[in-house]
Amino acid sequence: MKTKNSLIVALMFLVKSLFAGVAITNGLTHVYNGVSGNIITGEIILVNTTDIEQRVTFGMQDAIYSCSKTRIFSESTTHAFSSKSWFNSSTMEKVLKPREKYVYRFSIVIPKDQDLRGTYWSVIMVNVEKPVVEGIVKNGVKLNSKIRYAVGLYTNVNSFDSVDLDFDTINLNKDENSTKKSLDIKVLNKSLFIQGVKLTLEIYNDKGVKIHEAMTGRNLTIPGACRDFKIDISKVPKGTYQCVLIADSKEEFVGTNISLNVE
Repeated sequence: MKTKNSLIVALMFLVKSLFAGVAITNGLTHVYNGVSGNIITGEIILVNTTDIEQRVTFGMQDAIYSCSKTRIFSESTTHAFSSKSWFNSSTMEKVLKPREKYVYRFSIVIPKDQDLRGTYWSVIMVNVEKPVVEGIVKNGVKLNSKIRYAVGLYTNVNSFDSVDLDFDTINLNKDENSTKKSLDIKVLNKSLFIQGVKLTLEIYNDKGVKIHEAMTGRNLTIPGACRDFKIDISKVPKGTYQCVLIADSKEEFVGTNISLNVE
């Protein structure tokens, strides 16, 4: 049994090593603050986790968000708060030596326009050009797996405004194949600035006694777009309840009352 477990661990390590390739160690979301005319410096830390050279290229794209569609990345389509033209770097490709750690440096040059206000964003696409796994054949098709990262750059420019959040949709979702139930919630950010939003749900019975409370993690919500949240209510007994749903960001709160019928 010990030999079998050791073999499983070894295989898991092998798979992890094969697909690791080049890793980004300082996160895929970078948030900066500045005013008109500022030059902000940033960096992406890359590590080649393999024993072979890896060629990495960098390119700028816009990230398009909405409430009705999934996020898309585009080189040609843009939006009113794009910061793609603010980006500057002298390096757009790099060959990483085996096990090399590399700091990719760039700057964000905020225009001197004093009327700028809000969160402006774009993404750096980090492409590992050398296939990580070559020659895998599945159903007669040869696969060449590659890694591509989208690193979001969010720049808050000039004075912040008040938090302005709204609940776009709230739906009860029940998995027909299990006992799992959840509230699926879309939160709309109506302000000009990105918001770190967390939800709290309080559920009360017909006697006004709180029987359940749940919280989500804090997630970034893009200006003019929605963020999806899911709150598990599988442990709430059948019945009709009154609930308070609260969204908070920067210690400002927006709440709504909802009726919940759990069948």
